[in-house]
Amino acid sequence: MNWPTQKLETVADFCLGKMLDQKKNRGEHLPYLANVNVRWGEFDLADLREMRFEQHELDRYGLKYGDIVMCEGGEPGRCAIWKEQRSSMMIQKALHRIRPHDCLRPEFLYYFFLHKGRTGHLASLFTGSTIKHLPREKLALVEVPVPPRSTQDQIASVLSAYDDLIESNRRRIQLLEQAARLLYKEWFVHLRFPGHEHSRIIDGVPEGWEKKTAFEVMDVLSGGTPKTTNPSFWEGDIPFFTPKDVTDFAYSHDTEKSITEAGLKNCNSNLYPKDTVFITARG
Repeated sequence: MNWPTQKLETVADFCLGKMLDQKKNRGEHLPYLANVNVRWGEFDLADLREMRFEQHELDRYGLKYGDIVMCEGGEPGRCAIWKEQRSSMMIQKALHRIRPHDCLRPEFLYYFFLHKGRTGHLASLFTGSTIKHLPREKLALVEVPVPPRSTQDQIASVLSAYDDLIESNRRRIQLLEQAARLLYKEWFVHLRFPGHEHSRIIDGVPEGWEKKTAFEVMDVLSGGTPKTTNPSFWEGDIPFFTPKDVTDFAYSHDTEKSITEAGLKNCNSNLYPKDTVFITARG
């Protein structure tokens, strides 16, 4: 598709958030997003902190509907689109706030950056050898496609419909998993399982049940990581599960990283089958 392109700095207003400085900051306490609150395509608003903002800072550091919020460090390029999930939301310095001009529909620009970020096409802009960053001056030079507005609307509408469906299914899954947790607690913690009225409790468990250690009923194994400096170990077809892949759902269907057969042979981890339970040891 031969759509015209323009540098981001010509089609959007963007800035970094405010530096957290408890001694210097003045104004009203307001909630803000930090790097950890921005996930791929969504926000984690469960544990928000507050910072002081003055009146003249509200427009610069405040979020409006359609703003794209992107991580500057940690995992640069990770982004989500703000849809007024909460009022009076601000951003911290580790985040870029991208506000497109009228020539771009916010959702179209968001899906452009989501694709670029998830497929590694922004990696050439990163700085830093250990901790990666995506500086503002590098982001400004990204070439953004600017198709006719009608084309943008069509693309954004189709992709948004899929996202809405995914979100609806996610909420249903959360409700089902919550029900499963409550049922588990009712049956196996409070011991109010079907027929419990006729069961004797002996040594804390119903008659006929046994108490065993985890090592007696399962294999408890550890993981390992191939050398990150060897590119031949990475970007293969084998999913590589890390603490970042832990979600609120019981099952993980995707991982951010993947390794090759060579990577598997050169790390201390086994290839684990479906229905393996992972418990994070740290992080």
